Amino acid sequence: MNLFQWVALTFIGCSLLVEVVRAIRQKRTSWAKSFRISIWLAAAISVLNPGLVTRMAHSIGIGRGADVLIYVVTLTFIATTFYFYSRYLRLQRQITDLTRYLAIHEAKHPETSSADVITES
Repeated sequence: MNLFQWVALTFIGCSLLVEVVRAIRQKRTSWAKSFRISIWLAAAISVLNPGLVTRMAHSIGIGRGADVLIYVVTLTFIATTFYFYSRYLRLQRQITDLTRYLAIHEAKHPETSSADVITES
């Protein structure tokens, strides 16, 4: 093993250990935790055996293993960006609905507005 493999495997091992300890402590494994653990395991296997990624790339018609990694990282980045943008829009909509509800509620019952409740207690 070369120096990069030692450093990368140390980092991956620590990250994997943190994920496994969190999963054990919470006693409930979600699909996201399982996905993260499997990603760390795949990264460790890829670092230990770089030829495996190259063989997988050849099997799907791509010349180099590095190209496969670039494609996967790029597609994951785009999917993650779309996911968080949709979450951001949903959060904005919820804040708007909540603000609208509070404004209507306080307009109907001005004597029990939230400002009065806060000052009374």
